[in-house]
Amino acid sequence: MKTTKIILYVLFVMLGLFPAKAQQDLLLSQEIFSRVNKNPAATGNTEDIDIFLHGRMQWAGVDNSPRTGVLNVTNYIDRINSGMGFTCSYDKMGVAHSTTNLKLVYSYHLDLSDKYLLSLGLGAGANIGYFDPYQNIIDDESEFGDATLPAEEETKFSPDFDFGVELSNLFWTLGASVTHLTKDKMTTFEPERHYYIYVTSLIPLCGKWEMAPTISYMHRNKTNLVEVGSLAFYDRFLWGGLTLRPDINEKFDPSMLVMTLGVEWRKIRFGYSYDLGFGANEHLSASTHEIILSYGIDKRGGK
Repeated sequence: MKTTKIILYVLFVMLGLFPAKAQQDLLLSQEIFSRVNKNPAATGNTEDIDIFLHGRMQWAGVDNSPRTGVLNVTNYIDRINSGMGFTCSYDKMGVAHSTTNLKLVYSYHLDLSDKYLLSLGLGAGANIGYFDPYQNIIDDESEFGDATLPAEEETKFSPDFDFGVELSNLFWTLGASVTHLTKDKMTTFEPERHYYIYVTSLIPLCGKWEMAPTISYMHRNKTNLVEVGSLAFYDRFLWGGLTLRPDINEKFDPSMLVMTLGVEWRKIRFGYSYDLGFGANEHLSASTHEIILSYGIDKRGGK
């Protein structure tokens, strides 16, 4: 277990490198099913070729409300102990502003013992930021002449890199990652560095029931996000659960309760979640919907 203690120490040292310093990574409620766009170490965590789609519609019914989409395709290659794939995400953040992030992802899987697996992952690609000031109607006169907003329509490409680790056994997974490694501050076109740590577990219960509690933490700039929740699985066919995001920031950010339902059949997985907000903005957050759809292609030709 000495090796395990060393790895745990490395995880927490990574997260101790926070800058004292806000475009934000995608906030997705069902991401635990495919963590690749936040942690490349999760690449190839199944034996199938995994195709994963994730869509989020925030504040439905509000004009120009945010829209988000993710596509991940990953594969595990046993002879080189490696996972490979790509991740693509699109985030429309409202009027005039959107980002697209494209990355190739790679992970190396190292057996620490017959019980523990360590994965080291790297993501490399590009961030594409877009801003069109002609679509933006400024209501506050103080915003006129703001130097942070481009005066003309502009698209900016920039290199982008992620790094992450996961330590796992049959019952739990502990992960940590840093996204946008080279970005120490936010711009109109680029997100800044984000830090993540999470632990999830799969606990057998009576009969065909299993429970999967999860806790995760994200830090960027002065923003912190904690999620605590659990899913219940019946016969690996049906699942449902709740996730709580309490307000822990200096500025008011309403707490959220996320309700999730899903089904899995012959390697096809469908899930739906609904956000219920608490606080002054609950009328917005309560109209947020999220859908996942994934399919595992069995490389052995089985079912």
